[in-house]
Amino acid sequence: MKKFRYSLNAAFVAAVISVVTPTAALLSGCSQAETSAENKGPAGKRGVLVNVDKKGVILNGYDVVAYFKQGRAVKGNPNYSSRYGSATYYFASEEDKARFEKAPAKYAPQYGGFCANSMRKRKLADVDPNQFYIYKGKLYVCSSSSALKEFSSRPDVNIPAADKNWQFYQPPNNPALRRYLGG
Repeated sequence: MKKFRYSLNAAFVAAVISVVTPTAALLSGCSQAETSAENKGPAGKRGVLVNVDKKGVILNGYDVVAYFKQGRAVKGNPNYSSRYGSATYYFASEEDKARFEKAPAKYAPQYGGFCANSMRKRKLADVDPNQFYIYKGKLYVCSSSSALKEFSSRPDVNIPAADKNWQFYQPPNNPALRRYLGG
């Protein structure tokens, strides 16, 4: 009976590790992911993931308003910065900063600034801010030109898939992630 009890305990521990480890491994593989329990996203939810650098800057400092206004990636200036959620955004001008501050959710990248095409596959990946796609008023960034081409080729299929997978990375929906983030 003792052997059976020990093997059951070992099986339970193995099951818990198998649930927690993949999530932790995914997060630890994204060196730029902000995963602090103090991190509050656009809706103020604890533990929302945001792809930021060591200084807390999203999209490597590119101006999110410029994607919409100019249709191209424009490097922002730290002199024109604003915080939204747990990320710092840089802008190319005071005007872009003011636009952002009036409606930050309109300009913030989807999926916390992680690659949209990778999110479609339920993976977290860093982005190349020059690879972007605006669809129905939302900004999607990708890790490469091939990822962007794949993602934008079927937006009405890929976006719902990525949206669904993004929910997996939200602590209320993922107990292992909630524990990992300390929530």
